[in-house]
Amino acid sequence: MKTRIALGIDIGGTNTKVGLVTHEGESIARETVKTPKSRTLEDVMRVVTEVKEDLLSRHNVTPEGIGIGAPGVVDIDREIVVEAPNFPTWTGLPLRRIISERFNLPAEMENDVNAFGLGEHLWGAAQGLHNFVAVAVGTGVGGAIFIDGSLYRGSHGAAGEMGFTILSPDGPQAGGTVGVLEAYIGRRSFDEEVCKLFPTGEFPTPRKITQLAAEGEERARFIQSKIAGYLAEAAATWVHLLNPEAIVIGGGTTAGADYLLAEFERKLRDRARASHTRHLQVLPGKLGYFAGVLGAAAAWFSPHE
Repeated sequence: MKTRIALGIDIGGTNTKVGLVTHEGESIARETVKTPKSRTLEDVMRVVTEVKEDLLSRHNVTPEGIGIGAPGVVDIDREIVVEAPNFPTWTGLPLRRIISERFNLPAEMENDVNAFGLGEHLWGAAQGLHNFVAVAVGTGVGGAIFIDGSLYRGSHGAAGEMGFTILSPDGPQAGGTVGVLEAYIGRRSFDEEVCKLFPTGEFPTPRKITQLAAEGEERARFIQSKIAGYLAEAAATWVHLLNPEAIVIGGGTTAGADYLLAEFERKLRDRARASHTRHLQVLPGKLGYFAGVLGAAAAWFSPHE
């Protein structure tokens, strides 16, 4: 039987990842490129096209379709990006159609973190779960909600914007909204905190901070504990509202961050009611750095079983 393959495209505010993924969730090939600082459609499509052509020529395969993990709020029915805070020129963009026509392949599109949740549900930490929340912390903070085994999109496809959980009536803002989770733990605030605590000119990345925290470095642990606290404050609301079996956590800021995740679980259990946390699992995503690519492929395969 011929192996079914999809092209997965994960468009992020910092990096864009492209890969070839089988129907069984095996990653045949993948590549990461910096998302152009302009974040315009033309520049992003240029780098995606270059990577896609390189992958297909090197591996001599023909994908049956494309899965797109799109940034921001996605309207599945209208096949557009409604808004994307990190891609301000993409408002109303018919991204699915553009990519499908550019590459002459059928395509499916999901919000990038919805795609992450689909991938973890099919092949990762959330296999077998029916009710869970997936959250990814990176350039921004996104979420996906699964109810009775299905992705919950809401009335217009905008459900799961966990990064816009309001923590304060004032404070920093993200996407023009004041006091929301993303403003406290997104990449901009992460970088500001790192600048304050590491003023020597060395500028640790999230990966480096995770490594330092694992080694017991106090400043790195302070940063991760602070992120864990804000995340737990928001997650307590999700837990009380949705009563999930699990919270699955991914994204570049939390990848491999055992200390951060342990702090998050401890603080969440302190903050939320025991009736809602007694059986709750806190699960690191299993799909790793390329979870978005696998999730994007899952967005293709899920409706094409």
